[in-house]
Amino acid sequence: GINAEYGENQQDNSGIQEQLQQSDPTVSDNPENLPTNADFMSAFTEGRDENEPGPSSSVPQSTVPQTLFYIKRIRTILKEEQPIILQSVNGPCPLIAIVNCLLLQQRLQLPDESECITAGSLCSLLGNYLLDRAQQNDQDIHHTEQYILDCLDRFVQIQTGIDINVKFNSVEGFEYTPELSLFDLAQVRLLHGWVVDPQDTFLAELVGDLTYNQLVEKTMNKSSSSDTKEVSESLVLKDHLESSQLTVHGICEINSSLHKGDISVLFRNNHFSTITKHDSMLFVLVTDIGWAEEANVVWETLDSTCNSSSFVDGFFKLATTSPPKSDAQCDEEYALSLELQISKEEHAEQQRLWDQAKLNNEQEIARSMEQPPSSSRSQKEKSSKDRKKSDGGCVLM
Repeated sequence: GINAEYGENQQDNSGIQEQLQQSDPTVSDNPENLPTNADFMSAFTEGRDENEPGPSSSVPQSTVPQTLFYIKRIRTILKEEQPIILQSVNGPCPLIAIVNCLLLQQRLQLPDESECITAGSLCSLLGNYLLDRAQQNDQDIHHTEQYILDCLDRFVQIQTGIDINVKFNSVEGFEYTPELSLFDLAQVRLLHGWVVDPQDTFLAELVGDLTYNQLVEKTMNKSSSSDTKEVSESLVLKDHLESSQLTVHGICEINSSLHKGDISVLFRNNHFSTITKHDSMLFVLVTDIGWAEEANVVWETLDSTCNSSSFVDGFFKLATTSPPKSDAQCDEEYALSLELQISKEEHAEQQRLWDQAKLNNEQEIARSMEQPPSSSRSQKEKSSKDRKKSDGGCVLM
């Protein structure tokens, strides 16, 4: 299937990660001090009789990766300070998308004033929520408890992503896999927009009810055929498989399947995002840690298959900020800034030379005006004597 890895466009945020580490003194770099799956189990079994059946001891006791997630507090229509989890460098986006859904639906709460949370704490918080919900619904607590632990263990173990096998005829078309159990357990809808338009009859007939894996196999078989028609069909299928995992028809189907205010998880470009609908428009929650300090950037529009989206705030008003600059933009702006700085320095040097020349001229004029009058008369008398002496030396013919 498709390996849904970590979030897209992630940057090297080691500085932010270090800052988060410092803000949570309870987190240790020593693996011996990190919580394990056994710590999660103890939360579920605490207060029960030791002879009472509990979680299976066969669940691996692996150490939970202690990735730190930054908590951003946004203003929304429903809440003045709504916390959401941001996607950091090594973050499991399926888990983050589910938790953000529950947070925005007010079904899950984070500790007040928290600035960050570890992956282990996030899993434990989600597990306790799911167990409490099962108890409230009078479900078989022993069966549900083990089911929750198994689901959480899969998310803990699969930190590099989960396999997704989509079907291209429905926004909810997914082949069931154990990794997707947590979506069902949390009652969070998982959608995708990689849906073939039935009006494109040629492609629709080629794809049919096949899953991604089946379609890849079919494309490979057709591409190796000696029949030119088969090869042509393989090229059409290849274009579909290499697309942006979103179609215009898919966007319309997602829009039709959601009511105003609904919050779900969207799978696109091998990434899981939190999605909602407001005033007949679709919006994807912005969870990249690069926007951590941008209070106005909360949602991103989903209205086309290309990257022509806009950012809006928690009230779905157009954000006043601009997207982060790329390295090329930064280099170009730095070069322009440097050029302007050099030009300013050259202008300042020219102005300094001009001011100095002007000052020297003014000082020269001032010195000449300060000379005593006697000196001036003596000069005139000397000049007059010189002229007389010269006249006296003349011989008249």
